[in-house]
Amino acid sequence: MRPRLKVSNSFYPLVKDSNRFLVLCGGGGSGKTEFAARKLYIRAKREGNHRFLCMRKVRSRIKESVQEVIVRMLNEQKCPYEHNRSDRVITIRNPKGETSSFLMDGLDDPEKIKSIKGITSIWLEEATEFSERDFLQLNLRLREPTPFYKQIILSFNPDEEKGPWLKKMFFDNVHPEATVHVSTIEDNPIDEVRESYIKQLDALKAQDPSWYSIYRLGKWAAPKGRIFNWPVEPLPRIRFDEIFYGGDFGYTVDPAVVIRIYRKGMTFWVEQVIYETGLTNIALGVKMKEKGIRSLDAVYFDSSEPKSIQELCDMGLGVLPSAKGPDSVRAGIDYLKSLDIRIVEGSEDVIREAGAYKWRETKDGELMSEPVKFRDHCPDGIRYGIVTHMKVAGAFFAVLKHDIRPD
Repeated sequence: MRPRLKVSNSFYPLVKDSNRFLVLCGGGGSGKTEFAARKLYIRAKREGNHRFLCMRKVRSRIKESVQEVIVRMLNEQKCPYEHNRSDRVITIRNPKGETSSFLMDGLDDPEKIKSIKGITSIWLEEATEFSERDFLQLNLRLREPTPFYKQIILSFNPDEEKGPWLKKMFFDNVHPEATVHVSTIEDNPIDEVRESYIKQLDALKAQDPSWYSIYRLGKWAAPKGRIFNWPVEPLPRIRFDEIFYGGDFGYTVDPAVVIRIYRKGMTFWVEQVIYETGLTNIALGVKMKEKGIRSLDAVYFDSSEPKSIQELCDMGLGVLPSAKGPDSVRAGIDYLKSLDIRIVEGSEDVIREAGAYKWRETKDGELMSEPVKFRDHCPDGIRYGIVTHMKVAGAFFAVLKHDIRPD
Protein backbone atom coordinates (compact mmCIF):
# COMPACT_ATOMS: atom_id res chain seq x y z
CA MET A 1 0.00 0.00 0.00
CA ARG A 2 1.37 3.40 -0.99
CA PRO A 3 1.84 5.90 1.91
CA ARG A 4 -0.59 8.79 2.11
CA LEU A 5 0.77 12.14 0.93
CA LYS A 6 0.83 14.65 3.78
CA VAL A 7 -0.58 18.12 3.10
CA SER A 8 -1.46 20.44 5.98
CA ASN A 9 -4.95 21.92 6.37
CA SER A 10 -3.55 25.34 5.48
CA PHE A 11 -2.19 24.20 2.10
CA TYR A 12 -4.90 21.66 1.22
CA PRO A 13 -7.29 24.15 -0.50
CA LEU A 14 -4.45 25.04 -2.89
CA VAL A 15 -4.21 21.51 -4.31
CA LYS A 16 -6.93 22.31 -6.88
CA ASP A 17 -6.12 26.00 -7.27
CA SER A 18 -5.91 26.80 -10.99
CA ASN A 19 -5.05 30.52 -11.04
CA ARG A 20 -2.24 31.56 -13.35
CA PHE A 21 0.01 32.45 -10.39
CA LEU A 22 0.18 30.59 -7.07
CA VAL A 23 2.20 32.75 -4.67
CA LEU A 24 3.56 30.76 -1.71
CA CYS A 25 5.04 33.34 0.63
CA GLY A 26 6.07 32.18 4.07
CA GLY A 27 8.40 32.06 7.00
CA GLY A 28 11.19 29.58 7.62
CA GLY A 29 10.20 25.92 7.59
CA SER A 30 6.57 26.66 6.74
CA GLY A 31 6.34 23.78 4.25
CA LYS A 32 5.82 25.91 1.13
CA THR A 33 8.60 24.16 -0.81
CA GLU A 34 7.34 20.72 0.17
CA PHE A 35 3.80 21.68 -0.82
CA ALA A 36 4.89 22.96 -4.24
CA ALA A 37 6.52 19.57 -4.95
CA ARG A 38 3.43 17.73 -3.69
CA LYS A 39 1.08 19.78 -5.84
CA LEU A 40 3.07 19.00 -8.98
CA TYR A 41 3.17 15.31 -8.03
CA ILE A 42 -0.61 15.22 -7.51
CA ARG A 43 -1.18 16.86 -10.89
CA ALA A 44 1.17 14.39 -12.56
CA LYS A 45 -0.73 11.46 -11.05
CA ARG A 46 -4.22 12.81 -11.71
CA GLU A 47 -3.77 14.56 -15.05
CA GLY A 48 -0.65 13.09 -16.69
CA ASN A 49 1.32 14.23 -19.73
CA HIS A 50 2.94 17.14 -17.86
CA ARG A 51 6.31 18.84 -18.37
CA PHE A 52 6.98 20.82 -15.20
CA LEU A 53 9.87 23.30 -15.33
CA CYS A 54 11.33 23.54 -11.80
CA MET A 55 13.81 26.36 -11.37
CA ARG A 56 16.33 28.15 -9.20
CA LYS A 57 18.06 31.27 -10.48
CA VAL A 58 21.34 29.34 -10.72
CA ARG A 59 21.11 25.81 -12.13
CA SER A 60 23.78 24.30 -9.87
CA ARG A 61 21.64 24.92 -6.77
CA ILE A 62 18.67 22.92 -8.09
CA LYS A 63 20.22 19.64 -6.94
CA GLU A 64 20.40 20.54 -3.26
CA SER A 65 16.93 22.08 -3.14
CA VAL A 66 14.12 21.28 -5.58
CA GLN A 67 15.59 18.03 -6.90
CA GLU A 68 16.30 16.74 -3.40
CA VAL A 69 12.73 17.50 -2.27
CA ILE A 70 11.17 15.79 -5.31
CA VAL A 71 13.37 12.68 -5.10
CA ARG A 72 12.74 12.29 -1.38
CA MET A 73 8.97 12.66 -1.90
CA LEU A 74 8.95 10.04 -4.69
CA ASN A 75 10.92 7.62 -2.53
CA GLU A 76 8.57 8.17 0.42
CA GLN A 77 5.59 7.51 -1.88
CA LYS A 78 7.32 4.40 -3.29
CA CYS A 79 6.74 5.89 -6.73
CA PRO A 80 9.04 4.45 -9.44
CA TYR A 81 10.85 7.10 -11.45
CA GLU A 82 13.54 7.52 -14.08
CA HIS A 83 16.26 10.06 -13.34
CA ASN A 84 18.32 11.39 -16.23
CA ARG A 85 21.03 13.16 -14.25
CA SER A 86 22.89 14.61 -17.20
CA ASP A 87 19.75 16.33 -18.53
CA ARG A 88 18.36 16.88 -14.99
CA VAL A 89 14.98 15.29 -15.79
CA ILE A 90 12.86 13.08 -13.50
CA THR A 91 10.06 11.10 -15.17
CA ILE A 92 7.14 9.25 -13.54
CA ARG A 93 3.98 7.49 -14.77
CA ASN A 94 0.41 7.73 -13.49
CA PRO A 95 -2.02 4.79 -13.14
CA LYS A 96 -3.09 5.28 -16.78
CA GLY A 97 0.49 4.86 -17.96
CA GLU A 98 0.84 8.53 -18.91
CA THR A 99 4.26 10.07 -18.30
CA SER A 100 5.07 13.38 -16.64
CA SER A 101 8.48 14.99 -16.33
CA PHE A 102 10.12 17.36 -13.84
CA LEU A 103 12.75 19.42 -15.69
CA MET A 104 15.37 20.98 -13.39
CA ASP A 105 17.01 24.14 -14.68
CA GLY A 106 18.21 27.67 -13.96
CA LEU A 107 18.63 30.96 -15.75
CA ASP A 108 22.39 30.62 -16.20
CA ASP A 109 21.66 30.61 -19.95
CA PRO A 110 18.37 32.45 -20.56
CA GLU A 111 18.54 31.63 -24.29
CA LYS A 112 18.33 27.92 -23.55
CA ILE A 113 15.05 28.38 -21.67
CA LYS A 114 13.51 29.87 -24.81
CA SER A 115 14.13 26.59 -26.63
CA ILE A 116 12.31 24.39 -24.10
CA LYS A 117 8.97 23.36 -25.57
CA GLY A 118 5.78 21.89 -24.20
CA ILE A 119 6.07 23.26 -20.65
CA THR A 120 2.76 22.85 -18.81
CA SER A 121 3.62 24.69 -15.56
CA ILE A 122 6.61 26.35 -13.85
CA TRP A 123 7.85 26.37 -10.26
CA LEU A 124 10.24 29.15 -9.16
CA GLU A 125 11.84 28.16 -5.87
CA GLU A 126 13.44 31.05 -3.92
CA ALA A 127 11.59 33.44 -6.22
CA THR A 128 13.36 36.44 -4.66
CA GLU A 129 16.49 35.29 -6.53
CA PHE A 130 14.74 36.09 -9.81
CA SER A 131 14.26 39.58 -11.21
CA GLU A 132 10.95 40.94 -12.41
CA ARG A 133 12.30 40.71 -15.95
CA ASP A 134 13.11 37.00 -15.42
CA PHE A 135 9.56 36.40 -14.23
CA LEU A 136 7.97 38.24 -17.17
CA GLN A 137 10.10 36.33 -19.67
CA LEU A 138 9.18 32.97 -18.14
CA ASN A 139 5.52 33.93 -18.11
CA LEU A 140 5.75 34.51 -21.87
CA ARG A 141 7.31 31.05 -22.34
CA LEU A 142 4.25 29.41 -20.72
CA ARG A 143 1.89 30.03 -23.61
CA GLU A 144 1.45 26.80 -25.58
CA PRO A 145 -2.01 25.14 -25.46
CA THR A 146 -2.35 22.32 -22.90
CA PRO A 147 -5.30 20.12 -21.82
CA PHE A 148 -5.05 21.40 -18.24
CA TYR A 149 -4.45 24.75 -16.58
CA LYS A 150 -1.01 26.36 -16.79
CA GLN A 151 0.37 27.78 -13.55
CA ILE A 152 3.50 29.48 -12.22
CA ILE A 153 4.23 28.65 -8.57
CA LEU A 154 6.46 31.12 -6.72
CA SER A 155 7.83 30.08 -3.30
CA PHE A 156 9.90 32.48 -1.15
CA ASN A 157 10.49 34.26 2.16
CA PRO A 158 9.08 37.83 2.38
CA ASP A 159 12.40 39.69 2.33
CA GLU A 160 11.60 43.14 0.92
CA GLU A 161 15.25 43.94 0.23
CA LYS A 162 15.61 40.89 -2.02
CA GLY A 163 12.20 40.76 -3.69
CA PRO A 164 10.61 44.21 -3.82
CA TRP A 165 8.92 43.44 -7.14
CA LEU A 166 7.10 40.46 -5.61
CA LYS A 167 5.72 42.60 -2.81
CA LYS A 168 4.63 45.31 -5.25
CA MET A 169 3.07 42.91 -7.79
CA PHE A 170 1.19 40.54 -5.49
CA PHE A 171 0.85 42.22 -2.06
CA ASP A 172 0.69 45.99 -2.51
CA ASN A 173 -1.78 45.42 -5.34
CA VAL A 174 -4.44 42.77 -5.89
CA HIS A 175 -3.41 40.69 -8.90
CA PRO A 176 -6.50 39.37 -10.73
CA GLU A 177 -4.79 36.11 -11.77
CA ALA A 178 -3.03 35.28 -8.51
CA THR A 179 -3.76 33.24 -5.43
CA VAL A 180 -1.61 34.48 -2.55
CA HIS A 181 -0.96 32.20 0.41
CA VAL A 182 1.06 33.18 3.51
CA SER A 183 2.36 30.41 5.78
CA THR A 184 4.38 30.00 8.98
CA ILE A 185 6.10 27.15 10.76
CA GLU A 186 2.74 26.09 12.24
CA ASP A 187 1.61 25.12 8.73
CA ASN A 188 4.36 22.52 8.24
CA PRO A 189 2.76 19.05 8.30
CA ILE A 190 5.98 17.27 9.29
CA ASP A 191 6.07 17.05 13.09
CA GLU A 192 9.85 16.61 13.43
CA VAL A 193 10.67 19.70 11.38
CA ARG A 194 7.97 21.83 13.01
CA GLU A 195 8.98 20.94 16.56
CA SER A 196 12.73 21.33 16.09
CA TYR A 197 12.64 24.50 13.97
CA ILE A 198 10.07 26.50 15.92
CA LYS A 199 12.49 26.99 18.83
CA GLN A 200 15.06 28.63 16.55
CA LEU A 201 12.45 30.88 15.01
CA ASP A 202 10.97 31.92 18.35
CA ALA A 203 14.47 32.87 19.53
CA LEU A 204 14.62 35.48 16.77
CA LYS A 205 12.11 37.65 18.65
CA ALA A 206 14.77 38.65 21.17
CA GLN A 207 17.50 38.97 18.52
CA ASP A 208 16.10 40.83 15.55
CA PRO A 209 12.63 42.25 14.75
CA SER A 210 13.01 42.11 10.97
CA TRP A 211 14.26 38.52 10.91
CA TYR A 212 11.47 37.54 13.34
CA SER A 213 8.91 39.18 11.06
CA ILE A 214 10.21 37.45 7.92
CA TYR A 215 11.05 33.97 9.16
CA ARG A 216 8.74 33.47 12.14
CA LEU A 217 5.64 35.47 11.18
CA GLY A 218 5.93 35.25 7.39
CA LYS A 219 5.49 39.04 7.07
CA TRP A 220 7.34 41.42 4.79
CA ALA A 221 10.27 43.30 6.31
CA ALA A 222 13.42 45.05 5.06
CA PRO A 223 16.46 43.93 7.11
CA LYS A 224 19.35 46.33 7.74
CA GLY A 225 22.83 46.04 9.18
CA ARG A 226 24.36 43.59 6.72
CA ILE A 227 27.83 42.61 7.91
CA PHE A 228 29.60 41.43 4.76
CA ASN A 229 29.54 42.73 1.20
CA TRP A 230 31.67 40.12 -0.55
CA PRO A 231 31.74 40.22 -4.37
CA VAL A 232 30.87 37.13 -6.43
CA GLU A 233 33.22 36.14 -9.25
CA PRO A 234 34.56 33.11 -11.15
CA LEU A 235 37.46 31.29 -9.54
CA PRO A 236 40.62 32.72 -11.18
CA ARG A 237 42.94 30.39 -13.08
CA ILE A 238 46.03 31.07 -10.98
CA ARG A 239 48.41 29.13 -8.75
CA PHE A 240 47.15 29.58 -5.19
CA ASP A 241 49.47 29.76 -2.20
CA GLU A 242 47.34 27.18 -0.38
CA ILE A 243 43.87 25.65 -0.10
CA PHE A 244 42.21 24.76 3.18
CA TYR A 245 38.64 24.32 4.48
CA GLY A 246 36.13 25.51 7.05
CA GLY A 247 32.97 23.73 8.15
CA ASP A 248 29.96 23.72 10.43
CA PHE A 249 28.06 20.71 11.77
CA GLY A 250 24.30 20.25 11.33
CA TYR A 251 21.63 17.61 10.95
CA THR A 252 17.83 17.93 11.08
CA VAL A 253 17.19 21.63 10.50
CA ASP A 254 20.69 23.08 10.29
CA PRO A 255 22.77 21.95 7.29
CA ALA A 256 26.24 20.50 7.50
CA VAL A 257 28.53 22.92 5.66
CA VAL A 258 32.00 22.60 4.16
CA ILE A 259 33.67 25.58 2.47
CA ARG A 260 36.82 25.37 0.34
CA ILE A 261 39.08 28.39 0.92
CA TYR A 262 41.69 29.43 -1.64
CA ARG A 263 44.44 31.88 -0.60
CA LYS A 264 46.71 33.99 -2.79
CA GLY A 265 48.65 36.43 -0.64
CA MET A 266 46.00 38.01 1.57
CA THR A 267 43.16 37.55 -0.93
CA PHE A 268 40.72 34.69 -0.31
CA TRP A 269 38.13 32.95 -2.47
CA VAL A 270 35.45 30.89 -0.67
CA GLU A 271 33.62 28.09 -2.49
CA GLN A 272 30.69 25.98 -1.37
CA VAL A 273 31.52 22.26 -1.27
CA ILE A 274 28.75 20.78 0.93
CA TYR A 275 25.52 22.33 2.20
CA GLU A 276 23.08 19.61 3.20
CA THR A 277 20.75 18.56 6.03
CA GLY A 278 20.27 14.99 7.27
CA LEU A 279 23.97 14.04 7.16
CA THR A 280 25.35 11.95 10.01
CA ASN A 281 29.02 12.52 10.74
CA ILE A 282 29.87 9.33 8.85
CA ALA A 283 27.82 10.44 5.82
CA LEU A 284 29.46 13.87 6.00
CA GLY A 285 32.90 12.28 6.04
CA VAL A 286 32.05 10.15 3.01
CA LYS A 287 30.85 13.22 1.11
CA MET A 288 33.98 15.14 2.04
CA LYS A 289 36.12 12.38 0.56
CA GLU A 290 33.92 12.23 -2.54
CA LYS A 291 34.50 15.98 -2.97
CA GLY A 292 38.25 15.40 -3.05
CA ILE A 293 39.16 16.37 0.53
CA ARG A 294 42.27 14.43 1.51
CA SER A 295 43.76 13.38 4.83
CA LEU A 296 46.44 16.10 4.68
CA ASP A 297 43.96 18.89 3.98
CA ALA A 298 43.29 21.16 6.96
CA VAL A 299 39.56 21.37 7.73
CA TYR A 300 38.43 23.53 10.67
CA PHE A 301 35.13 22.79 12.42
CA ASP A 302 33.38 24.18 15.48
CA SER A 303 35.52 23.29 18.52
CA SER A 304 32.41 22.93 20.69
CA GLU A 305 31.73 19.53 19.03
CA PRO A 306 34.85 17.46 19.88
CA LYS A 307 33.03 14.13 19.46
CA SER A 308 32.00 14.98 15.89
CA ILE A 309 35.51 16.18 15.09
CA GLN A 310 36.96 12.93 16.45
CA GLU A 311 34.57 10.83 14.33
CA LEU A 312 35.74 12.59 11.18
CA CYS A 313 39.38 12.19 12.24
CA ASP A 314 38.76 8.47 12.76
CA MET A 315 37.77 8.34 9.08
CA GLY A 316 41.20 9.63 8.12
CA LEU A 317 40.28 13.28 7.57
CA GLY A 318 42.43 16.18 8.82
CA VAL A 319 39.70 17.86 10.85
CA LEU A 320 40.84 20.38 13.48
CA PRO A 321 38.99 22.40 16.11
CA SER A 322 38.39 26.09 15.47
CA ALA A 323 40.02 28.73 17.65
CA LYS A 324 37.66 30.21 20.20
CA GLY A 325 37.96 32.58 23.11
CA PRO A 326 36.42 35.66 24.72
CA ASP A 327 34.46 37.67 22.15
CA SER A 328 35.77 35.33 19.44
CA VAL A 329 32.74 35.81 17.18
CA ARG A 330 33.00 39.60 17.08
CA ALA A 331 36.79 39.48 16.85
CA GLY A 332 36.56 36.93 14.03
CA ILE A 333 34.06 39.08 12.12
CA ASP A 334 36.31 42.12 12.50
CA TYR A 335 39.24 40.09 11.15
CA LEU A 336 37.23 38.85 8.13
CA LYS A 337 36.09 42.40 7.40
CA SER A 338 39.73 43.47 7.21
CA LEU A 339 40.48 40.93 4.46
CA ASP A 340 39.84 40.79 0.73
CA ILE A 341 37.32 37.93 0.44
CA ARG A 342 35.43 36.90 -2.72
CA ILE A 343 32.71 34.27 -3.16
CA VAL A 344 33.24 31.79 -5.99
CA GLU A 345 30.48 31.98 -8.58
CA GLY A 346 27.88 29.21 -8.16
CA SER A 347 28.20 29.03 -4.35
CA GLU A 348 24.56 29.99 -3.95
CA ASP A 349 24.08 29.11 -0.28
CA VAL A 350 27.22 31.05 0.62
CA ILE A 351 25.93 34.00 -1.39
CA ARG A 352 22.50 33.76 0.26
CA GLU A 353 23.76 33.43 3.83
CA ALA A 354 26.57 35.98 3.52
CA GLY A 355 24.09 38.45 2.07
CA ALA A 356 21.68 37.86 4.94
CA TYR A 357 24.27 37.84 7.74
CA LYS A 358 23.51 40.91 9.83
CA TRP A 359 23.94 42.57 13.19
CA ARG A 360 21.25 42.13 15.80
CA GLU A 361 18.70 44.89 15.98
CA THR A 362 16.85 46.26 19.02
CA LYS A 363 13.10 46.79 18.95
CA ASP A 364 13.89 50.48 18.39
CA GLY A 365 15.91 49.70 15.27
CA GLU A 366 19.35 50.24 16.80
CA LEU A 367 22.10 47.88 15.64
CA MET A 368 23.98 45.84 18.24
CA SER A 369 27.56 44.53 18.15
CA GLU A 370 26.70 40.85 17.72
CA PRO A 371 25.27 38.97 14.73
CA VAL A 372 21.86 37.34 14.49
CA LYS A 373 22.25 33.62 15.21
CA PHE A 374 20.20 32.40 12.25
CA ARG A 375 21.15 30.95 8.86
CA ASP A 376 24.78 31.66 9.65
CA HIS A 377 26.32 28.28 8.82
CA CYS A 378 28.39 29.43 5.83
CA PRO A 379 29.72 32.59 7.54
CA ASP A 380 30.57 30.49 10.61
CA GLY A 381 32.40 27.88 8.52
CA ILE A 382 34.35 30.60 6.70
CA ARG A 383 35.23 32.27 10.00
CA TYR A 384 36.35 28.96 11.57
CA GLY A 385 38.56 28.26 8.56
CA ILE A 386 40.20 31.60 7.84
CA VAL A 387 40.58 32.92 11.38
CA THR A 388 41.94 29.68 12.84
CA HIS A 389 44.25 28.91 9.92
CA MET A 390 45.66 32.40 9.55
CA LYS A 391 45.92 33.46 13.19
CA VAL A 392 46.56 30.15 14.99
CA ALA A 393 47.38 27.17 12.80
CA GLY A 394 49.09 28.99 9.93
CA ALA A 395 52.46 29.15 11.66
CA PHE A 396 52.32 25.41 12.43
CA PHE A 397 51.62 24.56 8.79
CA ALA A 398 54.40 26.91 7.69
CA VAL A 399 56.82 24.92 9.86
CA LEU A 400 55.70 21.68 8.19
CA LYS A 401 55.79 23.19 4.69
CA HIS A 402 59.23 24.81 4.93
CA ASP A 403 60.77 22.45 7.49
CA ILE A 404 61.49 25.42 9.76
CA ARG A 405 62.45 24.44 13.28
CA PRO A 406 62.49 27.03 16.07
CA ASP A 407 65.58 27.32 18.23
